[in-house]
Amino acid sequence: MNQIVNSPYFGEISALIAAFCWSIAIIIFKSVSHILSPILITALKNTIALFLFIILFILFDIPFWYSEFPSLDYLKLMISGLIGMGIGDILFIYALSKIGANRVAIINCFEPAVIYLFSIFLLGTILTIQQLVGFVIVIISLLIISNENDSADIDLKIKRKGMFIQIIAVVLSSFGIVLIKPILSISTNDIQMQLWITSVRLFPGFIIAWSIFLFQKNKLLLLSPLKDFKTSWKILLGSGLGTFVALGFWIIGYANIEKPPVASIIGQTAVIFIIILSYIFLKEKISKLRIVSILFALSGVILITLK
Repeated sequence: MNQIVNSPYFGEISALIAAFCWSIAIIIFKSVSHILSPILITALKNTIALFLFIILFILFDIPFWYSEFPSLDYLKLMISGLIGMGIGDILFIYALSKIGANRVAIINCFEPAVIYLFSIFLLGTILTIQQLVGFVIVIISLLIISNENDSADIDLKIKRKGMFIQIIAVVLSSFGIVLIKPILSISTNDIQMQLWITSVRLFPGFIIAWSIFLFQKNKLLLLSPLKDFKTSWKILLGSGLGTFVALGFWIIGYANIEKPPVASIIGQTAVIFIIILSYIFLKEKISKLRIVSILFALSGVILITLK
């Protein structure tokens, strides 16, 4: 175990595990998004994950509070969780329900570009030439996929609205994660602190999601699908894999990878898993163009991660 943790690729390995687990969660959330409100799904997944983190902290004697951070850092964690795990996730689930797992995954791959821009302005990050070439390859491949002619599969207005909402979700989540990068950098050699940061960031997302849900007029009706065991089980499994396991590994990976855009691009390998899994389980179309573009994107990711 220590060999893995001390590996120079520990951050990259963690980010890839996060991408795979998150991909499975996306497929699960999509399968229930037609019967459950995006607000309720977000509230439930954040609640379940927060509960699992509490159990983890108790079992492994992880502190529930770290007092060594400046007040501004705690505020940054709250803001990051509020806009990323709360508002951003609600918009993400909504877009997922409207345009499907395939398209959401593809649009989400623009996150590295947004993180790159925020990193330049907030952190002064500059990629190497090799990483920049890989970055450009990934973005070009995603542009090819996003311009695919799929008017026969989805109404153009619904697609545009869903894409717009997903772009807003990407901007919010990207800003939230870049905002706390300096805090994560302090915890590079402390996985317990990284997990604590993850749970603290999750808490405001839990609060805002339930706050919005409680203001819904038909909240009791929205809760009724949870009476079905299959639906409840899917939410539990998706939350455990996505918001607990994937989020934990994502934060650990992000903390152990020096440059935020690199961590983000590795995370976007999730598009490969999502497109394959959505084809198998959700019967969403996978064209030759998408396969070629995915392989092209993967080559860019490999170029970025090679040291």
